[in-house]
Amino acid sequence: MKSAVMVVGFNIRPIACMCKQLGFRVIAIDYWGDLDIRGCADFLFAVFPQKHSGQTCSNLTKPCSEMLVDLAEKAASHVNKIDFILVGSGLDDRPDLWTKLQHIAPVLGNSPEKLNIVRNPEKLFSIAKKEGIRFPKTEKAKSSKEAIEIAKNIGLPVVLKPTKGSGGFRIRFGRSPEEIKKNFIDVAGENGEVLVQEYIRGVNASSSILGNGTSCVIVSINEQLIGLKKLGAFTPFRYCGNIVPLKANDETLYRIKEISLTLGTKLKLVGSNGFDFVIGTDNEPYLIEVNPRFQGTLELVKYVTGLNLVEQHIHACNGKLPEKIPPPRGYAVKMIIFAKRKSMIPDLSGINHLFDIPCPGIIVNEGNPICTVQVFSTSRNYAIEKASKIVSKVYRTISKADSN
Repeated sequence: MKSAVMVVGFNIRPIACMCKQLGFRVIAIDYWGDLDIRGCADFLFAVFPQKHSGQTCSNLTKPCSEMLVDLAEKAASHVNKIDFILVGSGLDDRPDLWTKLQHIAPVLGNSPEKLNIVRNPEKLFSIAKKEGIRFPKTEKAKSSKEAIEIAKNIGLPVVLKPTKGSGGFRIRFGRSPEEIKKNFIDVAGENGEVLVQEYIRGVNASSSILGNGTSCVIVSINEQLIGLKKLGAFTPFRYCGNIVPLKANDETLYRIKEISLTLGTKLKLVGSNGFDFVIGTDNEPYLIEVNPRFQGTLELVKYVTGLNLVEQHIHACNGKLPEKIPPPRGYAVKMIIFAKRKSMIPDLSGINHLFDIPCPGIIVNEGNPICTVQVFSTSRNYAIEKASKIVSKVYRTISKADSN
């Protein structure tokens, strides 16, 4: 019998499909349950199953991360044997949930204890400081008054961030004491705390690495698309996609690689991991955070290098790193399309280069993701232009459906 892998995360279609390509039996625990994950999953459990025309997202009774793990436990009772678990996005700041998953089957990747280090800004930046790595000044505030005082010391403008990751959804600017006070509650949420962080102007970037706990290799250096209004992002820090590889000068690329290798080794990271940066106006990379799991660049890396990062992740977790990463053979662009208003989604399956495709008739609320565009070309400009045209086509198709 084929080995069975459970994949758990907010949007795990890319991981699930790469597992299927490797011949695994796939148990997918996903948030959306989009059309194109179904061909990659032998068993699919979704927090928001897209079954009924006219269905809309409602407020969840508990955090999405907890609902994903609840579904994983339910799925485990329906499947005879699960050999191991792979974790995607959505659980980065919940090591307790990683521990619950380990009770189902071994989780291939970093330990829950490792998450407590790499996802804690104070601990992470303390390690970075010892290594001479730059990072934005960051302090925790328990009230808007405290946040305003911290911001005055750091220097306006600042960035207000939730203490637990949100894909940029709840990150806000603090350009004045009034704006900090206004945004504090939305950012803090139930936790009641925010991170007040120095705002670094520059280019958003990331790196992808593979680690085996003692050493690591660089897979790719990537540009991040953040807060693009043309993609429907209604907050300035919303993650909207990537361009792989990053176009930058050799010195900056070398420095990102150097930082990534240093931290990947120092933190003893295992499997596929990512580092987020902002390249400042001085061309110096500033470390923002660590993503201790598969990144959104998973498929783009395959377009550009031919590597199946799920396969390489499994090898790395077993101690084996690739001897050489194939050089980039072009550019891959990913653009996540968000709803600019509450919309009923028509059949988008006939549009090329679309992924994470919702069922026709689903209602998507303003600000929620609709689907993803991914394009590969030997020309960076052509790939960006083509992806942008497909984005426009999707919006036109939705507008036409809404007007009927």
